[in-house]
Amino acid sequence: MKRSVFGLGMVMAAGLLPAACGPESQLDGELDGPGLEAMVGKPGSEDTNGTPKLAWDTWKEPIARALRFRLLNSDGTINPVILDLWILADPMGDGAGGDGAGGEWVPGHEVFDHTVRCALASGTAVTHNGKSYVGRGMVGGASVWTNEGLPEHVVNNVLECVIAFVNDKTDGVEVLLTGSNVNDDKGEHAKFMFGEAVWCANSTGPVAVSVYATRAFAGSCGMDAKAALEQRYCYEPAACNLDYKGILELNDECTRVGAPGSGQYKCNGKACTMTWLTDPDPEWCVPPALTPPTPTTPPTPPTPLPQ
Repeated sequence: MKRSVFGLGMVMAAGLLPAACGPESQLDGELDGPGLEAMVGKPGSEDTNGTPKLAWDTWKEPIARALRFRLLNSDGTINPVILDLWILADPMGDGAGGDGAGGEWVPGHEVFDHTVRCALASGTAVTHNGKSYVGRGMVGGASVWTNEGLPEHVVNNVLECVIAFVNDKTDGVEVLLTGSNVNDDKGEHAKFMFGEAVWCANSTGPVAVSVYATRAFAGSCGMDAKAALEQRYCYEPAACNLDYKGILELNDECTRVGAPGSGQYKCNGKACTMTWLTDPDPEWCVPPALTPPTPTTPPTPPTPLPQ
C-alpha cells in the first residue's frame, strides 16, 4: 500500500517538521539529504515517463550510436546513417530487425521520441513517416545534434535523460531532472519533493549505468533500493548493465556541486543526472507479486470394477 504524503504536507505547513510523525525513515533520510530541500524551487526539466524497459533494452545501443552522427540532412530529413540503425523502421514496410527476447518486433519509436525530447531544442520538430517528434530542450549542449554528432559526455547526458523516463508504468509518472548538464525549463518544481537517485551513463562500450540512490529513497521505498531501481530500469536485471553504487550521500565517488538543494552532482569527476519524484514510494517500490504455484491435476479415480 502506498504511503500518503498529505500528513507530511500538513506538518510542513504548520512549521512542525522536526516533530513530524510521517514515515520515519523518509524524514530521517531527508532532513540532511536532498529530499525535502525541494520545498523550494530548483532549476531542472520535468517530463512524464514513456519508455518501456524492453524497448530501451532493445534500442539503447543504436540510440547511443545515432547520437554520434548528425540527425538531419540539409533538407530536414533524417540522416540515412541513423535510419540504417532501424530505430524508426516500420516492420510492416521493411521487416527490419529489432527482435525482442521472444522474437517479437519491438518498436523503437518511443525510445527515439524521448531521445528527441531530451536532446533537441524546445519546439524543434523532426518528422518521419508522418510522425512528428518534438524536442523539449532538456540536456545542455545537445541541441546541436540536428547538425552534428555529439561529444561523448553529451551523449552520456542524453542517455541519462532518457533513462530517467524508463519504466513500464505508462500512465504519466512525472519525473524532474536536475544537474549541471540539465537545462532549466523555468517551472516551479516544488511538487518534486523526493530525490530518487543520481544516474551516470557510460557509452564508451556497451551502454552501462551507475546509479546512486538517495538516502531518502532508500528509507521510504517499500523494498530494497537496489532491487527497486532494477525493477524500474531493467528488463533483465542480470544483463542490463546497471551498477548499483549504494547510498548517494555516503559515497565518496559523488560530490554535490552548485547550491544546496539544486540536485547537482558530479560522480568520479563527471556531471551526472539526478531524478526527483512526487511520490516517496513509487510503483517500482512495490515488490513483484509472488508467482502462484502451478495447480496440479488431481489423479483420475480408478474405474470401478464391474459387479
